[in-house]
Amino acid sequence: MQQQQKSNVRTPEKFTRHVTISEGIWISYSSHNCGERASHRLWKINKVLAMIQSLNASRELEQINSAKGCVMAQEGTDAKKSTGLLECDIVMAGGVTSGIIYPGAVAMIARRYSFRSIGGTSVGAIAAAVTAAAEYGRRTGGHSTAFDEVGRLSKSLGDVAGDGHSRLFHLFTPEEATKPLLSLVTPIFGGGGALKKALTVINVTLAAWQFALPVAIVALAGIYLVSFLLSEGHPVIAMIAIAASFALIAVTWLVALILILRNRWLVSWRDNYYGICTGSRSGTLEAEAGKLRFEGLTPWMHRTVQAAAGRGLDDSPLTFGDLWSAPLVQGGASRQNPDPSAPRSIELAMIASDISRNRTAQIPFLETPSPLYVEKAVLHDFLPGSVAKWMVAHAGTYDRRIEQRDDVIRLPLPQDLPIVFGARLSLSFPVLLASMPLMTPDFAKASKGEPVPLRRVWFCDGGLTSNFPIHFFDSPIPSRPTFCLNLIDFDAEAPNVHTPETDTPETDNEGQDKVADEVSKPIAKPRASERTAANRPDAASARDPGPGDKVWGFISMSKGNRITPIPFTAFDIAPGSGLMAFLKTLLNTARFWSDNQMLIAPGVRERIVNVALRDDEGGLNLDMTSEMIADLDLRGRAAGLLIATRFDSSATTDPETGSHNQPIFANHRWIRFRNFMAAFEDLSRRFALSRRKSDAAASARKETLLNRMIMGKAKEKIGYPAPAAARPFYRQTTDDFEQLALQMAKATRENPHATFDAPRPPAGAPKTVAGMAPRPKMRLRLRPLADNDPRDETAELPPGPSAGKFG
Repeated sequence: MQQQQKSNVRTPEKFTRHVTISEGIWISYSSHNCGERASHRLWKINKVLAMIQSLNASRELEQINSAKGCVMAQEGTDAKKSTGLLECDIVMAGGVTSGIIYPGAVAMIARRYSFRSIGGTSVGAIAAAVTAAAEYGRRTGGHSTAFDEVGRLSKSLGDVAGDGHSRLFHLFTPEEATKPLLSLVTPIFGGGGALKKALTVINVTLAAWQFALPVAIVALAGIYLVSFLLSEGHPVIAMIAIAASFALIAVTWLVALILILRNRWLVSWRDNYYGICTGSRSGTLEAEAGKLRFEGLTPWMHRTVQAAAGRGLDDSPLTFGDLWSAPLVQGGASRQNPDPSAPRSIELAMIASDISRNRTAQIPFLETPSPLYVEKAVLHDFLPGSVAKWMVAHAGTYDRRIEQRDDVIRLPLPQDLPIVFGARLSLSFPVLLASMPLMTPDFAKASKGEPVPLRRVWFCDGGLTSNFPIHFFDSPIPSRPTFCLNLIDFDAEAPNVHTPETDTPETDNEGQDKVADEVSKPIAKPRASERTAANRPDAASARDPGPGDKVWGFISMSKGNRITPIPFTAFDIAPGSGLMAFLKTLLNTARFWSDNQMLIAPGVRERIVNVALRDDEGGLNLDMTSEMIADLDLRGRAAGLLIATRFDSSATTDPETGSHNQPIFANHRWIRFRNFMAAFEDLSRRFALSRRKSDAAASARKETLLNRMIMGKAKEKIGYPAPAAARPFYRQTTDDFEQLALQMAKATRENPHATFDAPRPPAGAPKTVAGMAPRPKMRLRLRPLADNDPRDETAELPPGPSAGKFG
């Protein structure tokens, strides 16, 4: 290599070039301290190939830096200011160990996008917390290459300790009293067939003397009996005795299991907050030199979040308020006092399940329907000491009407809640991870003149009530895409099919029977042989996925207006009796039906990228090997690259097909507009009809009509009366809205095309969708909010009538 020649271009202190060419399309560079430190950058090779061919390595560096100042990601920008990056939101589905796919996906998306709103459930909440912290680090300059570190998280979780278990496994270190339960549960959810799992469970239980002793006594008695019968010349009876002995051994083992579960192991499990591990306990094993020690889940999560944000463990924990007041993507100073009602620079939302009141809860605005308190001891049992101390020091105002306890604090205000607390509250997978008990006033048991007593409210995994909160951050007409990452179990499918466009004939909301061409991918076939562990590649590629790679068989994403078939769960082709598959399907139907309704909705389905899992991945498979983790990470990177590219109007090549990229965000915005206006039109009609019917029925019952209620002239006692100063507004706006509905209805009667949703043709008539709203049809319904977020309760006021108009 020739000596680098002098130039007027400032040479960075460190520059590392990693050329990764996939199918002649992509080339990557990594730069440090180029003015500001720059993170991984990505250029399309067709933009730099001519320059590279004419330059040696030294001149190549100078030309690239003189052209752009430092290498950028597809016209990207300085990492600290993030100018030039597109904006996006992201939502990640729940699970436990299947969340391995998320770091790689997020790192790929972060090359081109800045994250504004981030949400998730269960393990998706942990990924969301780390993503938000990394975006905070990038925006503030505290850690401008944070997403490079995020991209390496999955690999680090595959590091193996001296006991042969991975770092991922040691995140779930049990308490001493619940160790036997983890040993019992791990093989059940691990890899291998039913026989292997059964033998492993038997082996684990027989290692305990409570099992070994009674089984040994029965076995010795059987051996003695068989020997005696054989010595007495009764071989037939001896054979019967052998069979009876084995049956008795099995019964003895089962009885011993039931007794020890009931009297010891499950007692310890209940005393440990209904969980095998709290997540705060770290193992005694140390990592190899240069690697982080094998910590428990919550210490690891705290360290990872703090590092991504550019903070140390001794610094204050990253809070929701820190995210809200971070510099904007376009630059600008941080706000010192985050206001929950003000626009948020970075928004983070998570789901938890309030199992004491059978409802969902949205983090950080948890105090719905009542205030929440927490015992200090609980905080120290579940969280790192520094986080627990922070929450105690920043406790909310204690209501004087509530019983006063020195060992209890009110939860900090939403802006003061550490995001690690929110992530841990959301990830409380039943049985494995302990549920966190908070406290709330029990007004039903309050005595007159006495303080209101507190009672426990248990919070469990968010996936119980909303495993895929795809509704997060929705707006009628989006200004940025909301990317959604979905996981497809081994016995489920996410077909990648091509059906007619929504505005062409022969398409309706059942369009599955009009499939024109189906791409046969493993993800489209439940329990496909390609998705078994036996067909896992020996090594996963470290380069960016390129066209033709096998990984795309595990990824699916709807294109444009294509109607996606309703996914099936093939429990009926499971081997054996099928009982467990049937029960699992019943449970999943009860849990996921609401989320799954949205997966095929127009304006939603095209922003979901599905990732297929193999038969030994995900769930509670804690002991995944480094090869399994690398395979999952590759799929995550492919998913992130695909969805980021398809929504990027400047990207020219589709990474899956290698063909010309057709950006879909403009179409997505149009579909969302069509959805909303059709639903609004329908709602206006229902309002006009119901108002008139309601007044007619009230008149027949000799009750007050709506207009008189508005003007404060109701003869009945009513709640939430209109303030006197607001009554003219109530009356005029109500009449205006009704008149708008009537005018739209009149226009439709006069011209059938004057509607946002043409009626469905009668049965037997030629099908047409011209003018029909996207299908399945969306509808506006009133539902109570899951939290008390002021920005959810009341929208911002739009500009005045003369502002914001476009030609």
